[in-house]
Amino acid sequence: LGRVAVVSLTAGEIEVFLDEPTTIGTNELASLSVTSVKLAHRTVEAKTTDYTVVAATDNAKCFTTVGASGTVTFSLPAATTGQEYFFRVGAAQELRIDPNGTETISLPSNGVPGAAGKYLTANADGETVHILCTKTGEWAVFGFTGTWTAEA
Repeated sequence: LGRVAVVSLTAGEIEVFLDEPTTIGTNELASLSVTSVKLAHRTVEAKTTDYTVVAATDNAKCFTTVGASGTVTFSLPAATTGQEYFFRVGAAQELRIDPNGTETISLPSNGVPGAAGKYLTANADGETVHILCTKTGEWAVFGFTGTWTAEA
């Protein structure tokens, strides 16, 4: 695309004007209209004791265990499509991510769903995992650092 020359906002619509016409496929564009833009920041919350994640208010949050002096278990809500959470081990203590009931969490190392109802765990400061529900009842890992293992 050409370089952006002007951006205007009118009646909830963003219009981007390019400094030169640009061809996409067989269409030549001098401007682009955007009807929906999502701007967001991620909330980060430290938990030092067990916590039950609330679907309605915690979606897309990043949870850490900064300051924890023992194991912290995050109990997930029922996995419904679109929910996502980020976790970071913030102290050299075990962080557990426990799925709801018999739901599963895919193993970060190979993407294979863990056993029903079994948690993921890590315990080294700085380890991270991003989980997302793309199919009801299942959590998939979309990125991780460190070593995450499944409950035996």
